[in-house]
Amino acid sequence: MGTPPGAALKKTFVSCCLLKKSNKILITSRPKGKFLSGYWELPGGKLLTHESFEDCAVRELYEEIGVTIEKDNLDNIDLVTHRYKNTVIIMMIYLVECWSGKIKLKEKQQLNWINRRQIKEFNFLPGSQVVFDRIYENYYKFFK
Repeated sequence: MGTPPGAALKKTFVSCCLLKKSNKILITSRPKGKFLSGYWELPGGKLLTHESFEDCAVRELYEEIGVTIEKDNLDNIDLVTHRYKNTVIIMMIYLVECWSGKIKLKEKQQLNWINRRQIKEFNFLPGSQVVFDRIYENYYKFFK
């Protein structure tokens, strides 16, 4: 059963960062106890009230994995939307190839550095599956 006609969908705005080094990207697992825990995703999260996508990306990467990024190093590569029942997720996707600090997991999640051929081995969040399909197909053209 879908949303009744005329009912407003909740909109959630999210920034996700595709950290790339060599020919690999960083993926993290959803922590236990969170919605869709156990699925894999790109680091990032929801925008706070009055927060820009860029500010959210900077804050979330520090909060989740302890790295500092400069807004100038955010390369906007995609905008993806996905509907979960009564909520639409609007995700800004950034390529990040330059950061400072050592990656450390702060939310008891797991991490993996994977190449694009390994993408088919993981269960990704339904909302970000299109991004991983595009990475696999080298749609963004950043893999050699």
